[in-house]
Amino acid sequence: MGIYLDLITDAAALADPSITIDEQHLASADVFVNLALQERGINPADVTVPNAVLKTIAELWAKRVACVEGAIGDNSPLIDKAKQYESQAKVLVSMLNRAALGIAEPTGAAFGQINLGRG
Repeated sequence: MGIYLDLITDAAALADPSITIDEQHLASADVFVNLALQERGINPADVTVPNAVLKTIAELWAKRVACVEGAIGDNSPLIDKAKQYESQAKVLVSMLNRAALGIAEPTGAAFGQINLGRG
């Protein structure tokens, strides 16, 4: 069982007649999503799961990994499918921010914040 997806409860979302998704694909998707969050300065532990946005990104990445593993040769139709899943996942990742995930912006003294006042 992955962090963002479950093989049983999310079977309909993971359905694709040309590939089979397994736990290893879900684990790869979890790593991808966690790294995308950390890259944007968001601690994955701060995100409430289930989260529809992260679930969709994980779903696309798990399908991408399954397509890459299932492809036989460079001319396999699964290679093109993997590229499409990767592209869709990266578009969603590029839109990730705290507001999209329902996480409050940090307050207080942080990198890039200054207090203005008269001395």
